[in-house]
Amino acid sequence: MTCTFIDSGVLIAAARGEEAIAERALVILEDLTLEFASSIFLKLEVLPKAIYNNQVMA
Repeated sequence: MTCTFIDSGVLIAAARGEEAIAERALVILEDLTLEFASSIFLKLEVLPKAIYNNQVMA
């Protein structure tokens, strides 16, 4: 497996991007040959807006 750092932009694009962009992001996220890494900073980037908009993380 390849260890890959996942950026907040990929997660946001998968969840809210235009159809073509969301599909490309999902291809990356569904790739079984990748092992994803992140940091607490990723959470700090995506949670404030979700909390502000009362969105629940699944």
